[in-house]
Amino acid sequence: MKKIICALLACLMCVTAAITFGGCGCNKDKSSNQTSKSSGPGYVVPTTEPDLKDDTFGYYIINSKELMLTRYYGKGGKVEIPAEFQGYKISIIGHSVFNARDVEEVVIPDSVTEIQDYAFSGNKKLKSATLSKNLKVLGINAFFNCQALQSIELPATLKEIGSYAFCATGLTKVTIPESNTLSELPQFCFFQCASLKEVTIPVTITKIPKDCFKECPQDMVIKAYSGSYALSYAQKYSIKAEELKR
Repeated sequence: MKKIICALLACLMCVTAAITFGGCGCNKDKSSNQTSKSSGPGYVVPTTEPDLKDDTFGYYIINSKELMLTRYYGKGGKVEIPAEFQGYKISIIGHSVFNARDVEEVVIPDSVTEIQDYAFSGNKKLKSATLSKNLKVLGINAFFNCQALQSIELPATLKEIGSYAFCATGLTKVTIPESNTLSELPQFCFFQCASLKEVTIPVTITKIPKDCFKECPQDMVIKAYSGSYALSYAQKYSIKAEELKR
């Protein structure tokens, strides 16, 4: 528990620093009403008010067709994110939008292709998260410390999962989708998932760091096909394994 608390404090410090120095994730050119990426990695964003908003959400205009959700004005509970707003498609959920906001259930539309860092972290009552079927990027600490989250369906469209994405969640079973776009799991992805008992990993995963399942239960089982990297990984690190039949 002390480790989780320390990790949470560290994450909150990172979030504060990111908001102070980086803003919410996009570099606005107000004169052209467009959003441009910086020359460096990711987006650079001034901390400013949303371009568009309603009673529940605030948005930044990315370009003439897309919005990034960057503010949440609700009180938690069930959250249904719209697929569009005022003729724009909502394609990104921004950095820390729902961080520690008492969200219990979230439904993410298929228009969303990216969930940025810390987006839902710290929602300890979050029991259900329906991800976009077109999601490509799931950011660092995206669901960190969502202790009530017992299951989640990952789409086959994923290209990238960030470090600590499901750290300290209540996940009990996870199936990594077979995909031509996702070939590795990140560091500390399932770190301190105290209830995790079963992980199914396809042959398309060819890289898993040693600490991916650090401090998970000793009776956790990795299910994988014969000859797969995942099965060799389980044997190498003395993790219980179950060979799947084709």
